Amino acid sequence: MPQTPALLLLLAAAALGLTACQPQPSEPEEIGNRVYEVRGVVQDVRKDGQVLIIDHEEIPGYMRQMIMPFRVSEDEPAIDLAPGEEIEFTYEVAEVKSWIYGIEKTGQTKAVKLADPEDIPDPKDVPVLTVGDILPDYAFQDENGTDIQLSQYRGQPVAMTFVFTRCPVPEYCPAMMRKFEEVEEALKADPNAPEKWKLLSISFDAWHDTPEIMTIYGEAYGRDTNNWGLLSTKDCCTINEIGGNVGLKFADKDGSFIHNLRTVVLDKEGKIVRLFVDGEWEVADLVAEMKRLG
Repeated sequence: MPQTPALLLLLAAAALGLTACQPQPSEPEEIGNRVYEVRGVVQDVRKDGQVLIIDHEEIPGYMRQMIMPFRVSEDEPAIDLAPGEEIEFTYEVAEVKSWIYGIEKTGQTKAVKLADPEDIPDPKDVPVLTVGDILPDYAFQDENGTDIQLSQYRGQPVAMTFVFTRCPVPEYCPAMMRKFEEVEEALKADPNAPEKWKLLSISFDAWHDTPEIMTIYGEAYGRDTNNWGLLSTKDCCTINEIGGNVGLKFADKDGSFIHNLRTVVLDKEGKIVRLFVDGEWEVADLVAEMKRLG
């Protein structure tokens, strides 16, 4: 499940205690969809107009001002847009996806300040690793606040992905959590699954995502603590370096993050055997990979 309002309230409450992304016919109408009227400036037009990169204003109660991609509804009439044009649109967020429609130009143009995650520079002196390389032995805290080393998971196949708990866009971090939930359920139900295997969700929001916050986040996805670990660290060097190793790019933007997606599969020796570079991978593919490595 994605971050529901109740989950967001729980996360906010925990953070306070610790510190004192009309439905169109082509889309499934779902109970509880959130609908927002938004204004923003087009930064780029991609996939023949199916995806717009927009520098949008704050969406009160949902998302800070940031630059992010929006999927255009399939029923939205074609509109000729250019970078720098200001637009108004409706943003609808369902359980597992979101889309925009009702796009109208305001007649205003503004400067383009595209912040594409892929344009974020790589950390200096951090090697970019590929399939066949051993992932360094980084230190984290697990959801119980216990210090761990990645080497502690040697001897079993490991899949790791990167998230931040305040990510509101269903196609990003919540999608990675949902997919891990499905992978976990599939492996637990498969008699041919390895005896031991591990999923790791690692936060790159170093100062907000404490072990307590990560625990609450994981509970919303039915996480089994035996198979699925939630890792965090207050050492920015750690997350910057492991991110640099696998091509994860993220940057703090006005209290939120622009970021790409990475899911990494390690064999029993900690060697990278698969690297998914976006969020489009299939659950069945990861399940098969984990079984093969077991």
